[in-house]
Amino acid sequence: MAGIGIVTDSTAYLDGDYVKKNDIKVVPLKVIMDDVSYREGVDISNDEFYQRMQDEDIFPTTSQPSAGEFLEAYREMSERYDSLISIHISSGISGTCESARSAAAEMGEYPIEVIDSRFTGFVLMLFVQELVKARDAGKDMSELKAMAEKMIESGVEMFCVDTLEYLHRGGRIGGAQALMGSMLRIKPLLYLDGTIDALDKVRGSKKALERMVELAVEKAGGRRVMVTLTHVRALPRMNELKEMATKALDCDPDAIVWNETGPVIGSHVGPGTVGLGFCPVL
Repeated sequence: MAGIGIVTDSTAYLDGDYVKKNDIKVVPLKVIMDDVSYREGVDISNDEFYQRMQDEDIFPTTSQPSAGEFLEAYREMSERYDSLISIHISSGISGTCESARSAAAEMGEYPIEVIDSRFTGFVLMLFVQELVKARDAGKDMSELKAMAEKMIESGVEMFCVDTLEYLHRGGRIGGAQALMGSMLRIKPLLYLDGTIDALDKVRGSKKALERMVELAVEKAGGRRVMVTLTHVRALPRMNELKEMATKALDCDPDAIVWNETGPVIGSHVGPGTVGLGFCPVL
């Protein structure tokens, strides 16, 4: 037993091979359809989930992991590591961190640092990957915690939904607003920093991408950044966004990371969504 183990949750949407290679413990959130609960990334794939969303007239709901599930994960990892850093989806949109902290308290004197990332998805993925690099470079727990705090403080996560339907069905906007937005081809730009809030509204898909990059340039403030991207069944659109961001931001194009958003977050934003995030190079 040695070193620091890393725990996260399924909304980081990490590649399975990457998870195995770096021995990351992923605790899954759940998506519920027709009263059946599926562990994200375990019981249901992205392909199956989004096909069912398209074919069936159902609106999925989601739920956080229990403290018991975290306790099981922590006990397993404690057999291989001296301590754990456990970083998760924002507490402003999920109770996942609360479950993690409850489980950590049950581990007694065993050291576990539970971190509320204030983000999710592709930005959480970037944070995990950077923590893995730092851990493998020999950083200790205090250094990893300080690094995480810097990334969280300076991180940016923006996304553009293709349709207002899913935000409406999830109760975030009213029916009249959703209908009017669809008629006017309004593409809302949203951001996540603890909670989800509106950033801007743009008419048309192309202008939405352009505006998202403009806002990213403003928020980067000339700093060199690490860029991360996501999509929901919209890889060509994400690649268009990537090309625009690469030209506009001071970043290493070969270091850009991306994923496809899975069921738990995807059920709230819907197919066609693309996202752009970054944090300054530390």
